[in-house]
Amino acid sequence: MVDRAKVKIVMQKKDSLLKPYKLSFKKIDFLKSLFCIIRAFKKTFTVEPGLYFLGEEYDKSTPLLVTCNYHLTVYLLWSYLKSIPLRILVIDTDGINVWCSSAEGKFCAEEIINQLLKYEKNILTDKEKIEMVLPKLSLSGVSIKKLKANNIIPLIGPIYASKIPSYLSKRPLEDCTEDKFEFSFKDRLFTMPASMIQFTKYMVFAAILLFIWDYFTNTKIYWQTIPIGLIFSFLYIVLFPFLPTKTFSVKGLFLFGAISFVYFLHTFVFMGSKINIYEILFYFFFTAGTSVFFSLYYTGNSGVSNYSLVKKEIKNFLPLSFIFYLISSIIVIIKGLQL
Repeated sequence: MVDRAKVKIVMQKKDSLLKPYKLSFKKIDFLKSLFCIIRAFKKTFTVEPGLYFLGEEYDKSTPLLVTCNYHLTVYLLWSYLKSIPLRILVIDTDGINVWCSSAEGKFCAEEIINQLLKYEKNILTDKEKIEMVLPKLSLSGVSIKKLKANNIIPLIGPIYASKIPSYLSKRPLEDCTEDKFEFSFKDRLFTMPASMIQFTKYMVFAAILLFIWDYFTNTKIYWQTIPIGLIFSFLYIVLFPFLPTKTFSVKGLFLFGAISFVYFLHTFVFMGSKINIYEILFYFFFTAGTSVFFSLYYTGNSGVSNYSLVKKEIKNFLPLSFIFYLISSIIVIIKGLQL
């Protein structure tokens, strides 16, 4: 992590104002970044908020970029931009990435202004106004009007860090209005490890409860919940843009329908008289519950969800997931009692 001592700010004293620090990372930060990827969308490591620079020395004429203090985000910026002289203002977003912190109101104009006030004006610019580049995914939380009212000229930068070097090479800098978040397979692949690992813990918990019931009743249903969760989450992420509608839960139900069709076709063709109706019903309702539950879970891990719509969707569909899980629980209890 960036080697920087924490300083208590007392705005009334001029000598308490901060100075820029060179942004540098060590080898261990690569391992921290890998851990951030595994634990993506969860609080992990942070970078001390403040003004940093890249290059041999601080130059106030270089572009000023604004970002969150989530370790992985700052590390990726440094990886792409370390050979380019520029400045990076890291604001305090409580260790949350740009998109999520803006949705929660942590990546905001007030926090940007608060960080700037910790530095003397002549350190930041020789001009009347300060020009800075905002990440495009921060716009949902940042008031452009408030920034302009505080002598800040906000420019909208690219969505992807890999595009920033090209963006900075063209002067004067302009708003990156055409840049769109594609949520490509590469983007979804990034969300896959964290989503699957984090979600699997719920399936493991279900497997433990079912194992305890199986120990006394020999239902032979317990470990199956884990592959159900893994398979569904994998297919959902891979097929996400191809599933009908824009509603996450409805996408999940469509995928559930396709999986159920394939499963029942296989079951009736190859198993015939060996079919156990309780097992069939359990898998049906448990997978249905998982389809809705993971779909809602993925709203927080994708980059195309809308915060207000997500709250509405959770309110409408989470009870449905609970009902499906409840029915599957009743079925496995009945199966155990009849053996």
